[in-house]
Amino acid sequence: MNSPILVTGASQRVGLALALNLAQAGHTVVSASRSKNPEAAHPNIIQFQADLCREDDRLALIEHLQSNYDGLRAIIHNASLWLDDDLTNLNTMFKLHVEAPYHLNLALGEHLHKLDKADIIHICDETSSRGSKSHIGYAATKAALQNMVLSFAEKYAPVVRVNAILPGLLILKENSDEAYRQQTLKKALLEFEPGAQPLIEAVQFLLESQYSTGSNVVINGGRHLKNRIAVD
Repeated sequence: MNSPILVTGASQRVGLALALNLAQAGHTVVSASRSKNPEAAHPNIIQFQADLCREDDRLALIEHLQSNYDGLRAIIHNASLWLDDDLTNLNTMFKLHVEAPYHLNLALGEHLHKLDKADIIHICDETSSRGSKSHIGYAATKAALQNMVLSFAEKYAPVVRVNAILPGLLILKENSDEAYRQQTLKKALLEFEPGAQPLIEAVQFLLESQYSTGSNVVINGGRHLKNRIAVD
């Protein structure tokens, strides 16, 4: 059966690394992003240009998947925006982190059920469970994304497993200076920049797991313990 994995936000950084890893493992990957990236060129990757904040773009993506593929192996909601706190940015992040996954999960549920086992993975954030005073809107919309895992896991069981991954820092921004780099890395027990590999490993685990649904996989280098130690 011709059943791809849909990865949103897969044109750069960890999303790109994840899409390439899945493609190299033999999966067909539909990469849905606002722009195409020549670095994502691979025989197993189909780049579909879409702004997932826009309903008409989401409808076009849904139609493409339903018309061209027999089923859907997985949906990985990786698309993300980390914006400052104001009302306009909150609305934008809500559309991307909440409305888009909600819409795609509902619209593509039947396609996922055409397989004996399928997966939905929500890439959330460690702040979705602890909050963030500096990025309140981001943390709140990621928390909503995390919460939807519980509802969709119950709705789509037993065929579709629905889980969340809560990453901490994986890749620093390219323009980060050394002082910021060291300050940020020291927030975790494991004080290094891991890159995309922990996320790739978490996705691989969930795709292969037969008995995980409605769960959270935390990959934050022990940051939650560092915070507890600081309080103690």
